[in-house]
Amino acid sequence: MKVTELVNRHNTANPFIIAEYENIDVKFVSLPSDLKGLMLSTPNDKPMIWINDNIRDCNLKYLVMAHELKHAMDHSDLIGYYSLCYGGKGKLELEANKFATELMLLLYQEQYQDIPETFDKLIATYGVKEEMREYY
Repeated sequence: MKVTELVNRHNTANPFIIAEYENIDVKFVSLPSDLKGLMLSTPNDKPMIWINDNIRDCNLKYLVMAHELKHAMDHSDLIGYYSLCYGGKGKLELEANKFATELMLLLYQEQYQDIPETFDKLIATYGVKEEMREYY
C-alpha cells in the first residue's frame, strides 16, 4: 500500500497510531543500544514491533517505528528470511527505508503544518539517514 493511501485511510502520518489501527502491537523494551527497533512475529503470526526504550523520548522513535511498521505490514510472513538478511541493504530494507522517509515527510507536515524546506530538516527532526535522501 502506498504511504499516502495509508495516511489518508487513518487520517494521520503518526506510525504509532497507524500501528494501533492496523492491530499491530508495539512495545518499548530494553534492547542492545545499537538495535533501535525490531519486528517480530507472534506464534499466531501476528506482527509485533519492539522499539528500543532508549529512544522513547526522542523523535528518532518515529523513524524507527515507521521502518518497522513497513516490515510488519508487508514482510511479517518473511520473518525468517528477513532475520537472515538483517543488517544488509537488501530489497526489504530499501522498501522499509523508502516507506519511513515518505512517512516522515508527511508526519512533519502534520506536526508542523509546513513542508520541510530541505531534506536536512528531516534529518534534524527525526534522524532520517543521509542515505535516504534519494527518497525525498
